[in-house]
Amino acid sequence: MNKLAPGATLDTVERPRAAVGTRPKTDQGVRIRGVDDLLVRFAKCCNPLPGDQIVGFITRGRGLTVHGRDCLTVAKSVLDRERLINVEWDVETPALEPPKRPVRIAVYIGNDRPGLLSEITGAIGSKNGNITKAEVTVTDDRRGINNFVVEVSDLSQLQDIMTAIRDVPDVINVERVRGL
Repeated sequence: MNKLAPGATLDTVERPRAAVGTRPKTDQGVRIRGVDDLLVRFAKCCNPLPGDQIVGFITRGRGLTVHGRDCLTVAKSVLDRERLINVEWDVETPALEPPKRPVRIAVYIGNDRPGLLSEITGAIGSKNGNITKAEVTVTDDRRGINNFVVEVSDLSQLQDIMTAIRDVPDVINVERVRGL
């Protein structure tokens, strides 16, 4: 019998029904040992990227939801542990063009100045990141925070983008923000 999680078998875990027209599992970039044709979704609470450590959660009737292992939803035991399974990114079946995933980053500014936003967005573009949302807030003392949603293909690309932004003068810090 196929083991899904320690102590759980198909007898104790409800296997989700495959959705009609579901793409093969490798199109999503996630490999699930012993399970084929399962609808895969990515959790919006943690928004995992290829390269992040991940875990799968079998939902009732909606396939598998992929969370980051460090996701607060998983850590707080909000999810039924019996329905958690080990999954991994499929690095053996590269897609022709890796799917882009949205990720939110916060850029902290020490001193706002003309052209700073252009330099930050240029740093993102120089690493092939695509900005889909931007919110800029500057305080009276010229400090600020810029929030961006950027499409990236994996964790490595995100790290490259964040390094490029940190190199922009007057940027204090850059961090990934979980959830969208």
